[in-house]
Amino acid sequence: MYCDECGYKNKESAKFCKKCGASLEEENNVKKEDIEKVLENEEFDDSLDKQKLAKKQLLEYLNIAKELEINKLALHNGITDLNKLDKQKYVEIVKPIKQKKKPHFNIVNIGSISGAFTLTCFLAIPIYIIVMFTYHKLYDQIYSKYFEWDTPSLFTSIPITLVICIVVCICLAIILLVIHNTVGRTKYNVEFKKYKKESNEIEEHNNMQLSKYESQKTIIDTRKKSIDSDLEDVEKTLDKLYSLDIIYIKYRNLVAVTTFIEYLESGRCKSLYGYTGCYNVYEQELRQNTIIGKLDQVLIQLDQIKKVQFATYLAIQQSNALQSSLLNTCNQMLDASTKEAALLEAQAQDNKIIKRNSEIISTISALNYIKN
Repeated sequence: MYCDECGYKNKESAKFCKKCGASLEEENNVKKEDIEKVLENEEFDDSLDKQKLAKKQLLEYLNIAKELEINKLALHNGITDLNKLDKQKYVEIVKPIKQKKKPHFNIVNIGSISGAFTLTCFLAIPIYIIVMFTYHKLYDQIYSKYFEWDTPSLFTSIPITLVICIVVCICLAIILLVIHNTVGRTKYNVEFKKYKKESNEIEEHNNMQLSKYESQKTIIDTRKKSIDSDLEDVEKTLDKLYSLDIIYIKYRNLVAVTTFIEYLESGRCKSLYGYTGCYNVYEQELRQNTIIGKLDQVLIQLDQIKKVQFATYLAIQQSNALQSSLLNTCNQMLDASTKEAALLEAQAQDNKIIKRNSEIISTISALNYIKN
């Protein structure tokens, strides 16, 4: 007779386990004839019973699975937190200042030409009057005096004075363009020097901020790489544990494992199989919406499951504590005053996970031997 608590083989007539002292008497005084009748009617699957571990060993197995699932969840969420921290630090540190628009100057542009043309048009009539007056004055003093030519009439002098006026206006427009461009060039040179100085200062500031962020990003990436390596090791160890095929693949998750532990430790169930086994009770409570089976919903309704799924609640709390510890350690690594201590703490966290994985692998070998 095998003990349900520790798996020790006792004599058929024994009432208590020789190893752990647990009672070996069947509950409800089940008779041997009833057991044989059940076996004859194939209501009991002997092939499944052979796959079962003793209750104590089953709890050991499930607690190891729970521990690995907790670490897996914490490490996975820890990487997510570090990605958010990376983005947060970028926003906090890298605040690039935009450069002002570079000043532009054209020697000849529409503005300067239109300005010169408009001013010349306003001055065209006065210029024409001046040209007309000057032309007649010179004609009287020079041509009439030396050549004895008659002073031309106002009508006959219009073409000549008009041509002279146009030439004068063109010359004036050119002079105005030259003056405008000279003044504009001087103003442009001053603005360009100011722009160049500001651009250099902005570029230096942006590069300094980017360099500061890159130094912190290196720390975050290094920690993230280390946590990712720990996560990979935990997942491999968990796969080895589940490969023993002690629990059905459908129930290989944190919620189901912790719920099974609660069933077994509270005495509601004694094994995984059968009508009163963990599988059946778990499925019934899922259908009745007594418990929540999906991890994402559990995380959202964590306070609500405290009474009904207490073991799951405690497991999530443990995972959250480890997750917070990983994030806090990384934050301390970013602070120069606490960097050295944080590096040691991070190394201790990694070593603890690695050491525990090695211990679990040894336990898996032992459980595999017992199961077979």
